[in-house]
Amino acid sequence: MILSLFLFMKGFAQEDVSVRGSRLQGKSHAGQLEGGFSSFGVSGTFHQGAILPHRKIVSEIVGEATKSIELSIYKNTFGKKSWQQLRNYPRLGVSFIAMDLGNEKELGNGYGIFSFIELPSNHYNKISWSMKLGYGLGYIEKPFDREKNVKNVAIGSNFNAIIYANSIWSLRLSEELKFALGVSMVHFSNASSSRPNLGINVLSLNSGFSYGFGEKKRFLSQKIDKRPRKWVKSVRGTFGVKEIPPADGPKYFVSTYSFDFIKPRAPKSSVGFGVDLFYNTSLTQAIIDDSSSVSGSLNNVRLGLGGIYAFDFGKISLAVELGAYVFSKYKKQGPVYSRLYTKFNASDKLFFTVGLKTHYFVADFPEFGIGYNFN
Repeated sequence: MILSLFLFMKGFAQEDVSVRGSRLQGKSHAGQLEGGFSSFGVSGTFHQGAILPHRKIVSEIVGEATKSIELSIYKNTFGKKSWQQLRNYPRLGVSFIAMDLGNEKELGNGYGIFSFIELPSNHYNKISWSMKLGYGLGYIEKPFDREKNVKNVAIGSNFNAIIYANSIWSLRLSEELKFALGVSMVHFSNASSSRPNLGINVLSLNSGFSYGFGEKKRFLSQKIDKRPRKWVKSVRGTFGVKEIPPADGPKYFVSTYSFDFIKPRAPKSSVGFGVDLFYNTSLTQAIIDDSSSVSGSLNNVRLGLGGIYAFDFGKISLAVELGAYVFSKYKKQGPVYSRLYTKFNASDKLFFTVGLKTHYFVADFPEFGIGYNFN
């Protein structure tokens, strides 16, 4: 919820850029758009689809068709920040979704509240395409329970992360009103903080309406200064908990300490590399459970090297890291790992991160942390 409010109210805050010589970007599709676009909007969307049985065992809880109602409020961006112009003036907002998961006995309903960014291809065409992406807090009504609900092998906790993607085609009906059709994917997961955690994936077709309101504004277009392409050194520490099989076992503390080198490569992205030191207190037990591994000192320690690519949105970056272990006593998960995280820059020096560490798209543990840039 805090993340949602931050994105909506701040609009991915960044130092304002000069608007001297600003003009309306592009050409109007219809005369009524020459006065600009509404500052805010609301939308309602109905989804109907199915749970994807990505594992054979998950098919046992797949029931009838899923049905969902999604309500959203958003604000349009107009290029006041340079990243908004670079991303074609996206929409920022907050959505609430209520989902009938098609299996009242083992799953119940699902709910989610999440912040989102909607990246449009064109604002002026009568028919346009956009991609809506978001994540936030999810809730599953009936998770796994050893006594009451042993068939739900997909999710072991009520509270989970929700990840949302929707490919949308919109038809402009009037100056303020749009009709939309889309294909969406919703994913629930607790990032292995509780077992089981195979996750729930819901694929849907959807349709809905949106309505704009508020002050009319025009898109600004101005020269954008080049980003200084210099290396920035940073340190970050992240923390989390995880659970290993069997379900209802103890929680294990995990932490990661990273030293990164990051450099802007383009106006909208950055690249870099880093050294990661992992301390995972579940590994000792995992080694004991795995007879093929050899127990010894430093069981809980792993050292890795990774390459980093980041999509930059002003003071927020969405980063992907692909790495390999150079030291690890535990071998069963393989030599390769990945980390996906959001970086929130509170200042030029201080930043916060929320992310997920995985092995071959299988969640290892969630990560929440803080970092510091050495410019």
